[in-house]
Amino acid sequence: MVLLDDVMYRKTYSFPFTLITLNMYLNNVSDSINIIAQNNEDDKNDANKLLKGYTIIHLAIKEQLTNYINGNCTEISFIDHMVECNPPMVKNKYDITYLLNINNNLTEKILSKFKLTLRRNSYESLHPKNILFYDIMTLQILTNKNNSIKIDNSQRIELNLLRFTPLNVKCSNGTRITIQDVFQYMKYDFNSKDVFQYIKMVIVATFRPIAILIRNYLTLIHVASSKNSDSVKFWIKPTLIEIGRKIINHIEKYISLRLFNNKDTFLYNVLYNFTNILDEFTINNYLLESSHKINNFLMNKLLKIFMENNLYFTTDIYLTNKNINENNADEIKNQIEKIINKVNIYLNDMEKWNKWFYNIVNSFKIRSLNISVFKHFISFKVLDRICNTESHSEIYNASMNDNNKIDIGYYEDKKDVNDGNIEFNLENLKDKDDENNIDANDSFEHQSNYKPLYMIDYWPYNL
Repeated sequence: MVLLDDVMYRKTYSFPFTLITLNMYLNNVSDSINIIAQNNEDDKNDANKLLKGYTIIHLAIKEQLTNYINGNCTEISFIDHMVECNPPMVKNKYDITYLLNINNNLTEKILSKFKLTLRRNSYESLHPKNILFYDIMTLQILTNKNNSIKIDNSQRIELNLLRFTPLNVKCSNGTRITIQDVFQYMKYDFNSKDVFQYIKMVIVATFRPIAILIRNYLTLIHVASSKNSDSVKFWIKPTLIEIGRKIINHIEKYISLRLFNNKDTFLYNVLYNFTNILDEFTINNYLLESSHKINNFLMNKLLKIFMENNLYFTTDIYLTNKNINENNADEIKNQIEKIINKVNIYLNDMEKWNKWFYNIVNSFKIRSLNISVFKHFISFKVLDRICNTESHSEIYNASMNDNNKIDIGYYEDKKDVNDGNIEFNLENLKDKDDENNIDANDSFEHQSNYKPLYMIDYWPYNL
C-alpha cells in the first residue's frame, strides 16, 4: 500500500494496475490469501484442492508481474533505484528463518525510502476494503458464511438505494443482479481491471437516484403542460415549480460531493438543461418545442452514462393515467414528493460517507466514467454462478423491499419496451475517444495463461 500510494501521489496519468493486483491479493478483505480450488462436489476441505487454489492465484499474479517487469523495467537497476539486498541471497539458504530475516531487513530499507508517504499516512486508505467500499456494502449483512448472506430488512439502512442499484443484466429467472451482487463477487477478485470497472460502476450508480428523480419530474411536467390535462394543471403548477427548485438543490448538493472528478461537466450540463426546462415551464402555460428538445437531449444523456456503465435505467416511463385531473392530481404530486424525500435522505447519507468515495475518486484520478471499453467484466460464466447463489436470492428479495428502492407509484416502465434492445449493447455507445483513453489502456496487455475466476475456480477458504 505504501508503494501504491507513492506511485499514485507522484503520477497523475495512469491507473497502477499491477500494484492494484498485488494489493488486492496480499491485503484482501479477509486480510489473508486463504483460498481453495472449487470442485464439482463443493468439497472445500481437500488438501490437494487447497494447494491447487493457491497455485492458480499465485501463477496468475506471478505472470502479471513478469510481464510488467519485462515491459517496463529491463533498463532499470534494482540496486541503483531502490535498496541493496544485504546480505545477498545465497544458494541453498532458503530456509524459513533465513528468508524471514532477509525479508524484514529488505522491508525496513524499502520503507526508509518512502518517508514522505509514511509521514502523509494516507496509504491505509488504499486497503482493498476501502477500494471496494466494504463497510458500506456490508452495513446490512447479519451473517456471512458458506458463501451465503442474511440481510436485515427491518429498518432503513444507509445507502441501500446505491447498494441495490440494478445492473442492465438479467438472470435466467428474470431477476437483475445488483451492485451488491457484484460486491459479493469482487471481495475475492484479484483482477485489477475488474476492480477498476467496479469503482467506476459504483461511482456512476451514486447519481442514479437523482437521475430517476429528474426523469420522473420531467415526465410529470410534460404531462402537466399538455393540452390533454384539464384546468387542474393551473392550480397545481406553483407546487410543481416549487418541486422543481428542490430538485435543482438536490443536483447542486450532489455536485458538491465531487464524485465525478473532471466529469463535472456532465453534471453541470444536466443542471443547466434542467434549469432551462424549469424556467420555461415557469414562464409559459405550455412547454415550448425547444423545451421538448432539451428534455429529450437530457434524457438521452442520462440514459447514455448508465448504459455505458451497465446500470439499468430507462427513459421509457409514463403516468398511468396519462393526464392530470382532479381525481389523481394530489396523489401524483405526493408520489413525486415521496421520491424527493427519499433522495434527500439518500444525499444526507452520501455526505456522511463522502470521504470514502472521494478518497478513492481523488486517489485514482479516474477521468473516464465508462466501462464499455472493457468486454469481460461479469461475463456470462460469472453471471451464471452469481445468479445461482443463495446470496443473490437474498439480495434480490432485499432490493424489492420498500425501504430499499425508490417507489415508482404512478410512474411505470412501458411494458412494450424490449430490455434486449439495450442489455449487453454497450459497443454502440462507445465514444470515439475511448480507444485512446489512458485509464482504459494503461495496463499490461498480454494473453494470460491463467485467468482464475472467483466462485468458479476458487472460493475463499475461511468464509
